[in-house]
Amino acid sequence: MTNKAEDASVVGQRLRAIVDYVRDCQVRVGKGEIMDLQGLDKNVIDVCDAIGRLPEKEGHALESQMSQLIDSLETLARMLKEQQDKFDLEGAK
Repeated sequence: MTNKAEDASVVGQRLRAIVDYVRDCQVRVGKGEIMDLQGLDKNVIDVCDAIGRLPEKEGHALESQMSQLIDSLETLARMLKEQQDKFDLEGAK
């Protein structure tokens, strides 16, 4: 069985991977690519649940990364909305 520090380390790695993925999506959306984000919501929920199961001190240590994830998700959502609005306008012509 793994100890709590290892568990926190694994959760931190998963969180970093999600933040990196969301930032990669931002770059790709910025280039006009259409993204399939199926499964992203489940991954975010899973990592949030895993953080919630950590001891409080270890969970707080991931707070900065969680803030990065939230900021990145908000930026991606805004970019996707702008992209959709652009497509809607072009389609209306």
